[in-house]
Amino acid sequence: PVVLISIDTLRADHLPLYGYKAGSTPNIDRLGGEGVVFEDVYSHCPLSLPAHASMLTGLLPPRHGVRDNLGFRLSSGHRTLATRFKAAGLRTGGAISAYVLRSATGIAQGFDFYDDGIEVQAGTESIGNLQRDGSVAVEALSRWIEAQRGARFFAFLHLYEPHSPYDPPARHRGHPLLYDGDVAYADELVGRFLDRLKARGVYDRALVTLTSDHGEGLNDHGEEEHGIFLYREAVHVPLVVRLPGGARAGARVAGPVAQADLAPTLLELAGLPAGGMDGVSFRASLDGAPPSGPAVYSETFYPRYHFGWSELFAVTEARYRYVRAPRRELFDISSDPKETKNLAGERSSVLAGMDRWLEQEIALGSAPEPEEVPRDVREKLQALGYVGGSAAPPGAGPLPDPKDHIAVYEDFKRGLSLRLAGRRTEAADQLRKVVAADPELRDAWEMLGMTLIEMDRKQEGIEALDRTIALDPTRPEPHLELARLYALDGRRDLAVPHAEIAAVRDPGKGYELLAEMRLDQGQTDRAAAEARRSLEADPQRVMSHFVLGMVAQKAGRYEEALVELRKAEQANRLQKDAVVLKLHASMADCLARLGREDEAEREFQAEIRAVPWSPEGRVGLAMLYRSQGRDAEARATLAGLLSAQPRPTAETYWTVVHAFSVLGDAPAAREWASRARAKFPRDARFR
Repeated sequence: PVVLISIDTLRADHLPLYGYKAGSTPNIDRLGGEGVVFEDVYSHCPLSLPAHASMLTGLLPPRHGVRDNLGFRLSSGHRTLATRFKAAGLRTGGAISAYVLRSATGIAQGFDFYDDGIEVQAGTESIGNLQRDGSVAVEALSRWIEAQRGARFFAFLHLYEPHSPYDPPARHRGHPLLYDGDVAYADELVGRFLDRLKARGVYDRALVTLTSDHGEGLNDHGEEEHGIFLYREAVHVPLVVRLPGGARAGARVAGPVAQADLAPTLLELAGLPAGGMDGVSFRASLDGAPPSGPAVYSETFYPRYHFGWSELFAVTEARYRYVRAPRRELFDISSDPKETKNLAGERSSVLAGMDRWLEQEIALGSAPEPEEVPRDVREKLQALGYVGGSAAPPGAGPLPDPKDHIAVYEDFKRGLSLRLAGRRTEAADQLRKVVAADPELRDAWEMLGMTLIEMDRKQEGIEALDRTIALDPTRPEPHLELARLYALDGRRDLAVPHAEIAAVRDPGKGYELLAEMRLDQGQTDRAAAEARRSLEADPQRVMSHFVLGMVAQKAGRYEEALVELRKAEQANRLQKDAVVLKLHASMADCLARLGREDEAEREFQAEIRAVPWSPEGRVGLAMLYRSQGRDAEARATLAGLLSAQPRPTAETYWTVVHAFSVLGDAPAAREWASRARAKFPRDARFR
């Protein structure tokens, strides 16, 4: 068996195994004592998805093409460890602990079993439901392993502790840094997982590897978390390889090893070919030979893609580390492991040689612009701390050095955290400080606009979104937000142009919104045409199917309407999205008109369960009951429209009174009109 454990965001120098005095990781220490510890392993990118792509494919980011957590997907043309092991006859299972590694990213290819059960409703994003406690992944993967009953397998366990926000259990909160408490909890989970392997008799005969995707800033160079910089704290990761039977136990290997070297090594140890990889097997180092790779390549496009600042590259050799930025940096890590003294101006020949090597690595692949990311996905990743979302426009010229903007970046993250915590007034104040400090920061303007709109400060929100568009006219999300806002206010002359602009970059959402607006205007033919264009771009657009269903229903084509409404329901279920008003009531109306009254009743009830104050659901069900002679149930259903609202409006009372009149229940109509008069004596409708 081959077992790979990846602990997200674990910097090597915060483990006792690497000399840290303030930590407590007895299980990782024990694993290190039974295995081979590699002292100088470096990540290719301080972001979870690109780093795991390199870990599992043996390819550098320029080759596998995943340059960021947002807007990229691992192509099925790249073979992962799971793909290769599966082709060799091994069973493959994985369990992950965060949304960033969900199967939709392509990282799950090749796995027979991949437990990534982290889905949430749009608009409810928070750190609590976008990651899960690592114990859930441990249990899921342990059960899968136990079900293999002696078969050969490859198992991949991903733990999200100690990624921010650091929230260890109380028993691990005694550390000076909460980060170290999270590391201690991750260690506890590793011990729990290894105990399950031992209990099944798997551990001693398995090849067990423990590593991390990247490190964490912890403010060593001004960055609290990771993604912006390539200093050692962000890319120096642990690596422990325990060979079957504990061979070479306690050995340590010094010298630079690349994250991409892991995949070919595991394949070679399993007796499988490892062709087509950038990484080089360090199998010989397990027997005492020094690592053979000359240097390790690292990159981050996060500053460019999200904030319009310069991307960074780094080269790590045994003695020197070079960070290519607008202001270049060179460090002698043999004497300055904390990278406090920049030698770029003193050792130009060293820097020039490393720069030439770096050019060869960069040339392995171009850096494509990320795909436009749907807001729901972007907000989920923002809840995990990955802020931003818009690239520097092509041809923007020399980009700013992230070192000059790190304080603004941290302020922006604090604004994001406040908004996610529901503290919108504080968030708006914080974001205003950010845009005052950096007026070109598009995402800060957009987030400020969204926050102000949520606070019902619409005009200020519109002004902030207008500023976002001025900085990036083609980005669809601000246009979509303004189109929705103007449509709700009845200002379709402004809503339509914004939706049309959005449709150029995001036809699924843009044409869907246009379809909804056309339907509201009674332009059914145009609504249907816009909905079809939306579905050509994205067949799972819920409201586009709903619009087609409503158009067919209005035309009396009830069977056709049901087909589209069912598609809307299915798409909504797949996306675990928000409630779609009138969806079940519309299906119920079609069913009732087709004489399928039992089914209609169930759909009306489903509408009421989803939206207890739904007039379409309650009036429709009351009409059905009245037609069946179930008058008491009809009255109770309509009365429920009022009890479902804490403070029923005059309009709600009128809906009930009018419905009883239409149903021919004059006594009930008079009774509710009398009650309404007492509450709304000036409303002429109740006289």
